[in-house]
Amino acid sequence: MNPISELEVPACRQNRLSPVRILLGLFGAPAAWTAQIGLSEPLAAYACYPYRTPLSAPLWEGLPWLLAAINMACIGLALFSGGMGWSAWRQAGRRPVGAGGLPAGSSKERNRFLAMLGLMSSFIFIAAVIFNACALLLVPLCGSPP
Repeated sequence: MNPISELEVPACRQNRLSPVRILLGLFGAPAAWTAQIGLSEPLAAYACYPYRTPLSAPLWEGLPWLLAAINMACIGLALFSGGMGWSAWRQAGRRPVGAGGLPAGSSKERNRFLAMLGLMSSFIFIAAVIFNACALLLVPLCGSPP
């Protein structure tokens, strides 16, 4: 008989929201968008305009694949962050606010607010990451020089 298997998690800790889940929901998708812009734009700019004259083709042959990999990784991170925000919001919504005689401004109310904010933030930045990724398909990498 294993004594650890007989232990039960206290009821007060069963529905506790993880701070990591809340932080991922809040900052994961914006960080993915920032990484996408911070990596893709300078690489594409340097590959097409390394010196004083623009190029008709990028310096590196594999640039479209590199940009696609960056975009896919950022979309994956943003979706993962949105999933964390969604699960945190659902978990925070299971218990009614103010239940058990909790005072206004308690940590449970704060967690519910942060989870909702993370869900909304993730939705906005997931859309931004997807729209930026669509630019790779719709805009040519290097324009023809004048």
